[in-house]
Amino acid sequence: MVEFTDFMFRVVFAGGCGLIVGIDREIKGKPLGAGAYVLVAIGSAALMIVTLNFALSSMAEDEAIQSDPTRLIQGIVGGIGFLGAGAIMSPSKDGRLRGVGSGAAIWGVGSIGVACGLGFLKEAAFIAVLIFLVLNIFDWLHIRGSK
Repeated sequence: MVEFTDFMFRVVFAGGCGLIVGIDREIKGKPLGAGAYVLVAIGSAALMIVTLNFALSSMAEDEAIQSDPTRLIQGIVGGIGFLGAGAIMSPSKDGRLRGVGSGAAIWGVGSIGVACGLGFLKEAAFIAVLIFLVLNIFDWLHIRGSK
């Protein structure tokens, strides 16, 4: 079982990692703001921990109840896909898709939340920094290619 103090730490840590990505998107005026990234990370982490706690609880020992915490990961990935699709559907005058980077980033932030929920905090921090770097490297290359 994940104790409540550890629960709080993991969820706040997930929110901080989501904020690393979200601030970049907010500053650049992208379709999803920083709050969306923080909330997705927090929600994913909280759901993962609650599911783990349930799977390890005495309720889950009832043979009539089947519990598989990995199924939640599938649900998180699918659910966040809807947010990403909404970001991508932003209209563009030149016919190009807008928001693909934000859609992909929100999906990546979901993985940060899952990692935090499972207790893989170093991995979550690495994912956050990597997403931030990738978004900025490609923005930099795009700007240089436009000149």
